[in-house]
Amino acid sequence: MDESAPVRRKRLVVIGGGINGLAAAWSAWESSGRGPVEVILLEAGPEVGGKARSRRTDGWLFEEGPTGFLGGSEVLNGLIERAGLDPLQADSMAARRYVVRGGRAREIRMAPPQFAMSGILSPRGLVRLVGELWVPPGRDDQESVWDFAARRLGPQAADRLIAPMVLGIYAGDAKKLSLPAAFPRMAELEREYGGLFKAMFALAKLKQKGEGPTAGPAGPGAGLFSFSEGMQSLPIALAENASFEVRRGTAVTKLSRDRSRETWQLGILDAPQALEADAVVLSCDAHTSARLLRGVLPRASSELAGISMPGLAVVGLGYSKKSSIKSFPLGFGALIPRGEGFRTLGCLFDTQLFPGRSPSGSVLVRCMIGGATDPEAVQLSDQELLGITIDDMKRLFKLRDAPDSYEIVRWDKAIPQYELGHLDRCGRIEVDLKDHARRNPGLFLSGCHAAGVAFGKTAEEGWRVGELAGRQLFESARIS
Repeated sequence: MDESAPVRRKRLVVIGGGINGLAAAWSAWESSGRGPVEVILLEAGPEVGGKARSRRTDGWLFEEGPTGFLGGSEVLNGLIERAGLDPLQADSMAARRYVVRGGRAREIRMAPPQFAMSGILSPRGLVRLVGELWVPPGRDDQESVWDFAARRLGPQAADRLIAPMVLGIYAGDAKKLSLPAAFPRMAELEREYGGLFKAMFALAKLKQKGEGPTAGPAGPGAGLFSFSEGMQSLPIALAENASFEVRRGTAVTKLSRDRSRETWQLGILDAPQALEADAVVLSCDAHTSARLLRGVLPRASSELAGISMPGLAVVGLGYSKKSSIKSFPLGFGALIPRGEGFRTLGCLFDTQLFPGRSPSGSVLVRCMIGGATDPEAVQLSDQELLGITIDDMKRLFKLRDAPDSYEIVRWDKAIPQYELGHLDRCGRIEVDLKDHARRNPGLFLSGCHAAGVAFGKTAEEGWRVGELAGRQLFESARIS
């Protein structure tokens, strides 16, 4: 390639202003030479952030989406540095987790004697749990999370430990989610070490020697972090510090290919004419991407539309009376298995995790309700959601007083469900994209439909796709 060849400026448009889209835009701008390629990010809403939305009212900081992110991601660390922010590590008590059993929140202790005394599992369930050491590796690569847990740990542990964990991460049904898609680390540990306990013992020895990975069975084992003004601080700062253009309140209604000009045409709501681009990165949720791809890639569109994204409601309850504050245990929060008589999926003790989440002498508790096991809940009225969550908290923690404040947010389409066959679905989408790119280059698909739902994983996927798009567009500009 002639390094002195003139570079014709081309345009890359990223659709979606969540952490995925911002990571993609930053990566594309940097990998394309910081200027030769024009990068424009379009966000349909009035603010960037996607589901990372933080709302401060009268001293209460209410997270509408993710609570925090796990450390250890080089991509996320790089974005934080570019944003000029200082991450805030969670209090050490975040390591204390609870699960409800018999109507009471019981702490999950890792030490065998304390775990055995917790009452989470019966004596028979404990014996079966220990029996995991002698369970041979499975051979079914389409196993559900619940089936995997029941096979290795026993049905009781699957119901009382793993199923509520799935509710807490995906708001999902453990009997429907695919293990290799939703928790690839668990599948990897079984393949590599022959079982979960064997893997934990081996990894502990490596850690003592200062070697090996730090991730546990469910994923990365680094600390939990956020920012003093909440998770949305990062997307906002990334947009403010960007050298590329960020357009808020710009909803894309249609995506099409102009074959004569070999460009992409983006129909914009209330705009008199389409926005032209040489390349497009879709960093939307699966269903929005499906809508935009309907006339371009009907097969991929159909596959994306088939990904379940049940609604979820987040209810923040603020308590200021001392008797109520003392009723909550110290820790991260409590998961509530189905069948315990509570409709709430779980609750997080935000005040105990990061400073500044509530006024002094008060506590903020966030409750989740809905998801795959209760999709109708998101349609309930504010008063119904409040009544359910307040009653659940009263019964669970023996509260006498009602909360002094509350916040409610509904996500009609919350977390994508990596159900059985999800990896095959993603494979078919990828094949369709690659086949289409041979004839119509410049279309890229990102988002959390495939790479993982965690904040850091979503950022990493956005960075990967943005880098690919930026480099390809820069190279095509030099050639042309």
